[in-house]
Amino acid sequence: MKKRKLEKGERGFVIALGVFSLVCLIASLKMFLTAPILSGEGTVPTLCSLIMLLMTAVILAEMRGCERAFEDKLPLAAKAKELFLFLFPGKVGLVVVYCLVYVVLLSFAGFAVSTFAFLAISMITLNSEKKIRMLVISGITMVCILIVFQYIFQVQLP
Repeated sequence: MKKRKLEKGERGFVIALGVFSLVCLIASLKMFLTAPILSGEGTVPTLCSLIMLLMTAVILAEMRGCERAFEDKLPLAAKAKELFLFLFPGKVGLVVVYCLVYVVLLSFAGFAVSTFAFLAISMITLNSEKKIRMLVISGITMVCILIVFQYIFQVQLP
């Protein structure tokens, strides 16, 4: 059987998936061990995370001997930048960074302020020609979210 060439970032993604699966397995085992019965709340997560971890190991085993997609001689920073631009082309990478900043800002600034900022900055990034319109749409969207979730459904927002 002919070995295929690995795509950029494929091995790193599978390793990250394996680490995530291991973390999920540990967390689900903690839930399962508090009530170790088959109908307990930790049973399904434990089985799912165990299957994810096993499948990750199988995929990594199948990747052995495959050609890499880019030079190993590149410095790590250059590889990371090239991989980021490959995985997140155009403005997608910026929006991913905005999502991460939003999560951090949520605990400091609160739901309304951080959500409005996220919506406004994302919309302006994606359509920079109509900045005032994007700010108005972000404000209206934020007000609608607050009305629907906080007042109609009475959900406690962070």
